[in-house]
Amino acid sequence: MLYALRSMRKSPGFAAVAVGTLALGIGANSAIFSVVNALVLRPLPVRDPARVAVVQASSASRGIRGYTLSLHSYETMRDGTKLLTGLAAWDGEALTLSGDTEPESLASARVSPNYFELLGTRPLMGRTFTPAEGEPGGAPVALISYGLWQRRFGGAPDIAGRIVTLDREQYSIIGVMPAEYPFPIPNTDVWITRMAKFPGLQPEQIEGGAGFLQPIGRLRAGVSFAQATEELQALHEQYKRTHPRAPDMTADSRMEADPLQESLTANIRQTLGILTAAVGFVLLIGCANVAGLLMARATVRAKEMALRTALGAGRGRLVWQLLSESLWLSAGGAIAGALLAKWGVTWLVKTDAGNNLPAYQPIGVDLAVLGFTAAISVASAALFGLLPAMQASRPDLNSILRDAGWGNTGGPRHRLRSSLVVAQIGLSVVLLIGAGLLMESFRQVQRLALGFDGSRTLMAQMNLPPAKYPDESRRAAFVREVIQSLERTPGVQAASLAQSSPIGALILSPVLAEGQGFVPQGQRPLARWNMASPGYFRSYGIPMASGRDFTWADDGNAPRVMIVNQALAKQFWPNENAIGKHIIFSRLPTPYEIVGVVGNTRSNNLEREPQMTMYTSYAQWTRPNMTLAVRAAGGSPAALAKTMAARVAAVDRDLPITGIRTLDDGVQAAMAPRRQTTYLVGGFAALALVMAVIGLYGVVAFSMAQRTGEIGIRQAIGAQRGDILWMVMGQGLRLSLVGIVVGIGAAAALTRLMSRMLFHVSATDPMTYAGIAMVFVVVGLLASYVPAWRAMQIDPVAALRRD
Repeated sequence: MLYALRSMRKSPGFAAVAVGTLALGIGANSAIFSVVNALVLRPLPVRDPARVAVVQASSASRGIRGYTLSLHSYETMRDGTKLLTGLAAWDGEALTLSGDTEPESLASARVSPNYFELLGTRPLMGRTFTPAEGEPGGAPVALISYGLWQRRFGGAPDIAGRIVTLDREQYSIIGVMPAEYPFPIPNTDVWITRMAKFPGLQPEQIEGGAGFLQPIGRLRAGVSFAQATEELQALHEQYKRTHPRAPDMTADSRMEADPLQESLTANIRQTLGILTAAVGFVLLIGCANVAGLLMARATVRAKEMALRTALGAGRGRLVWQLLSESLWLSAGGAIAGALLAKWGVTWLVKTDAGNNLPAYQPIGVDLAVLGFTAAISVASAALFGLLPAMQASRPDLNSILRDAGWGNTGGPRHRLRSSLVVAQIGLSVVLLIGAGLLMESFRQVQRLALGFDGSRTLMAQMNLPPAKYPDESRRAAFVREVIQSLERTPGVQAASLAQSSPIGALILSPVLAEGQGFVPQGQRPLARWNMASPGYFRSYGIPMASGRDFTWADDGNAPRVMIVNQALAKQFWPNENAIGKHIIFSRLPTPYEIVGVVGNTRSNNLEREPQMTMYTSYAQWTRPNMTLAVRAAGGSPAALAKTMAARVAAVDRDLPITGIRTLDDGVQAAMAPRRQTTYLVGGFAALALVMAVIGLYGVVAFSMAQRTGEIGIRQAIGAQRGDILWMVMGQGLRLSLVGIVVGIGAAAALTRLMSRMLFHVSATDPMTYAGIAMVFVVVGLLASYVPAWRAMQIDPVAALRRD
């Protein structure tokens, strides 16, 4: 081993290139493994997480999965299950913490009393909920997060029993959860119970079967997820028979029990698979590159190996010596790769900001990642070092000692080096084609017509406490005062308040249009439903196609009115004017008259075609959680942030606004998962391309160095410089073409696996394939030009004299 280290020190340039190449490959693999380890491999911080199930509701006919359940549906499964030790549920909402200091909007979760018991989680201090506290009229109690305990209460040890004001109601704090506790959603500030309540739903709506709960359960020992699914579906069928008119009922609606960890990472597993394959290709290319370097170096050291053999060194000793050098190289690559991985993971988490990576586990370089780094470094050493070592340990003593043998360009060693280059090019072609398809998909997403103009719109979130604003009239009065105050502000073109922005999450409601006749609830089509104040469409730059906007006269005392988008109007009245038509939605018996038709807009899933959307006047149907929007008359909308907060505070000083951002920022956040994946795969593909070019250059350059005498002879018998140029560049071009053909064939098979991530582009898009092929032809010629130019400068007399 010491000799191997001294040997590396004698060739610092070779060692630096090899270690750098391995560091890039090992570092990329370790960085992606740290994400996979945190999200997929590491057990979640709950008791026996492998037996915790998320109950998923789906409807194939409506194309939705994971919709929320009604209180009655949840209770039917909770009380009827025999295969689960328990069934809990939760829903998310926002609560306003007020008191002596500035009001603060808190991310909150309303959970069933058995929620923490089912997950097997103990609070850091205090206790969890009792069954009585979850009943209607139960004592208002709350658990708070470690972060909230520190920032608002200074980590006071006597926090248990302290009274806090949440949404103008008094709650008693009963405990503090551990730091970074991620359930049911990351960064939750407070947990409360009493499941029969939900902001924005009236008691009669909850009683009528409106969905708002997400159940989770724990399997009994020996019970599989498939068995639990069968039981839950049977209980669901029982619920459908007893509640045939419930809004969430469809003939094909189903219940499934899915593993908790798989459910949390379902949306990112394919992305992680693609990234894992990409960094795996980068490491293979790096290993092939270093193997080529070792084989070239072995040629230079042929006499040394021959002399050692002549002096009695056995083959095993020579192999171990050469493998020791490979281990030193891989060790250096592992150390540098671990540092690169640490930096890369920090950058990845920081730039992701929760858009792509679910933050249920901390992501970082821990002992498991370091162990993985060590393992792949040893595997890499064997992969790139064993074959060169085996070949170098079998020297032809007679030919080498006569300065012949390895000087030729033919034979198995040259073919093996060429094969390694072909493999590098082929793998690089696969990566670049995959990156090209993702880039084209991202370009197609960027070109989408969104249906709104976000260039001058600023948004913020608000939550009206039900205790202070218990009914629609008080909420509507607050909204009107705030909006009219903002509209009088210089620099504001329009202002509005709605349940959500165009790219936010909206309620899905079954609709029955005039002229359809009776259709059962479960068979009615679903439309997105938003509650909006006057000025909503001007605030977001949504064009009015026909009819009128809402006015402040459209209040609780006026006839019920609605504005629909063009998709809904076309669905029900394709050849008629929708103005004056009527719609019944949800379980409301009152028909709503259509007074306006607006353009279609895309939702937070920008790649989905615009859905049917209906808007009701906020004064006729209110919700406590709202999105405030102002449209700047000119300049940057961000300059209106302080004005927006001041106008709200002037009406209610205890009401904070949060999440201030422009609509354009919201659009960019919606594109972030695709953008980040595209950039990562593109970066790995560019790295692979550079490695492949270096490998091609190295083989051609080394081949020309070995053929110096041949080139001198060719020039002596009349070969022109152009002939030498074409001979050398032709070698590089042939290797490139073979690698391109191999890579295109592999890409045609492998890119189909990522078809679900492609948008408006085929997995076999001919333009992408042709473009990448041309790129490799050009870079192959460029990589061969420098060795070819050097070959043209060879002095035939000097070459023949040396030979």
